[in-house]
Amino acid sequence: MRRELKILFIGIITVSVIITTYSVILLQKEESVNSNNDNDSTYVRELTSSPKGIRLTYIHNFSDSIVISWFTEKNATNPKLLYSNKSDLSDFIGITPNMTKFSPSTYFYGVELINLQSNKTYFYNVSSDKNNVRGIMNFTTLASETDHIRFLVYGDSRTNRDVRSVLTSKIMENFSASFDFTILCGDIVYDGTIQERWNNYFIDTEVINAFKQGIYVEGNHEGGINTKMYDNLLMPNNATNRYYSFSYGGIGFIILESNNDNVDYINEQTNWLNQTLIEFSQENTFNFAFLHNPLLHSRSNLKHRTKWRPLFDKYNVSVIFAGHDHLYERSYPIINASTTEPEYDNSELYNYTDLSDTIYLITGGAGAPLYKTLVRSDGFIASIKREYHFLLVDIEKSPFYSTFSLETWVMPGDFSKPLYLYDNITITKYN
Repeated sequence: MRRELKILFIGIITVSVIITTYSVILLQKEESVNSNNDNDSTYVRELTSSPKGIRLTYIHNFSDSIVISWFTEKNATNPKLLYSNKSDLSDFIGITPNMTKFSPSTYFYGVELINLQSNKTYFYNVSSDKNNVRGIMNFTTLASETDHIRFLVYGDSRTNRDVRSVLTSKIMENFSASFDFTILCGDIVYDGTIQERWNNYFIDTEVINAFKQGIYVEGNHEGGINTKMYDNLLMPNNATNRYYSFSYGGIGFIILESNNDNVDYINEQTNWLNQTLIEFSQENTFNFAFLHNPLLHSRSNLKHRTKWRPLFDKYNVSVIFAGHDHLYERSYPIINASTTEPEYDNSELYNYTDLSDTIYLITGGAGAPLYKTLVRSDGFIASIKREYHFLLVDIEKSPFYSTFSLETWVMPGDFSKPLYLYDNITITKYN
């Protein structure tokens, strides 16, 4: 009897070990995705301690500080970040990063570098141990005061990994010297509640994000209150404060959260927006708002449209950048956005002088499936294109006038073909 019980006990233990091992394998499979679609969980990659998905953001002032983050799939035994103002990393400063375990196969590391020199190029690398060392990369801090501001805007990078990987590679191959930071207008990943989606995104776009500081707007696919966006991106906006603003070089940047339709939340954000625009309208030459949901079409929340459009009219906000719709669209200057059907001025298509009306842009072509059949016949549309694309913004200020220049560059579906300029506008304001 004792022998039978012993055999039974050993059998139970053996089965338990097998089940546990199989569960771990399944969990690793679920957490270790590598396919051409960030919504696809069918392909497993080998888990390693190599640093991956390096990204640059900022929390405080992006002229004298920067945040460098990355992840590993296995816990690093000796994680380090080395940085220097010399390209060979001589005279480096070494820092041990903070580590947070996000999942069984995601170990997140982050370092904020402070007291940096403005308008200065720094070199850095990250490592997990002596056998897992990434190559030397670089970033340049922004000037503390400047009359020339350049940045890139795009949106909706979710879903198609090939597209966002090729697009960001082509951007850096052709325009790395043409912009200083990036702004992504939401829907960064397909499902922002799943950590692996973020891992895939940062792997695919490391070619740009490891060299240029990024500003990120929350989209509806980020996952709302359950999003992992603010765990993966260390920024001024976070899980408890999802909208913010800053001025740089006499230009106002307003980052809005347009997904939450709670009345109290919208009223609170609207009051904040009104106060921000009162200050910015007196201080800045141009003011921009960045949000996910476009405000001239019915796919956005009616409460946002009715509360925010009149404020943009009142305070002469120059340009509204949005995503959500998977195409490129530019409006004519909107004379009155408070009406159900916006009133617009179509007397000029490309070049504007002392413009006080607002231009609305949609940039939703950084990886999400394109809206090839979406019908858009609104009279206020000045330009529309259903292709993958990005926007380059260049602002120059002189003693007599300031010029805003926007270029829209398209990536053909045949990736072997070169990027081409599709649309461009200028706004000149005299002092």
